[in-house]
Amino acid sequence: MKRIHIVGSGPRTGTTLLAEIMIACFEIDVHTEHEDSIYTWPPYVGDIFLTKKPRDILVIEPILRIARNLYIIYMVRDPRDMIVSKHAIDSDRYWANLIHWKTYTPYGRRLQSHPRFITVRYEDLVTQPDQIQDYLMKRMSFLIKKASFNSYHEIAQPSKESMMALGGVRPASRSSIGNWRKHLPRVAGQLHLHGSISEDLIAYGYEQDDAWEKELEGIDPDLRAGHWPENFSVKRLKQWTRGKYVKAFGVVVGQYRLAQLMRNVFKTIYRKAGSLFWG
Repeated sequence: MKRIHIVGSGPRTGTTLLAEIMIACFEIDVHTEHEDSIYTWPPYVGDIFLTKKPRDILVIEPILRIARNLYIIYMVRDPRDMIVSKHAIDSDRYWANLIHWKTYTPYGRRLQSHPRFITVRYEDLVTQPDQIQDYLMKRMSFLIKKASFNSYHEIAQPSKESMMALGGVRPASRSSIGNWRKHLPRVAGQLHLHGSISEDLIAYGYEQDDAWEKELEGIDPDLRAGHWPENFSVKRLKQWTRGKYVKAFGVVVGQYRLAQLMRNVFKTIYRKAGSLFWG
């Protein structure tokens, strides 16, 4: 079984959008409803298993080294737009903070040269979806096209959770690109708390220099709390990454059909035993 797992440079980077587009437009026969970790085994036997979880950028390196049928898609979005995006779960507050970008992107940079680590910019996905589809097919030759990325909204059937993250199914749109200019106090506040991002913006092709920072001159920083904490504790980071080397082998085992079949057999036996003894 081939495994595709989508991670991101933070929340609100387009991982849900890409997952739903791929499920609608490629022959992908196994996927979960919304967001599941790289450690999730396929719920049933198939040929291609797709999952997504942005934060897994923190743990995928050892898995990618040993799981030969694993492909990682790394979604990158202009961090200024990322930090001004909101989620339907908590629409009154900004969702992501620059701490996500500052924590996640060093892991992404380390894997850039790996042949099964594929970087996709959100901006490219929404402005040239069909070209991104061609690019993914070139990098993953086993993918079979059944519809154009540009028309995914006509056939996509996302789960309730995915619908909330997407804000509805519609054609890919460039309308959110550069949205940070409508939220300059938020951007100024995040730079005040987390430091400059100009070097990263240049590295990922979002700016040519740091001249953009002049747009923030005279802007009062918005320091109000967003949905997520402004900093990750050492304890939390250890919790997220604990056992990633040992767990990597579980991901490898989960790619084999025999392991999947045995797991499904035991699950069926357990369910039947439960209904027999507990009704």
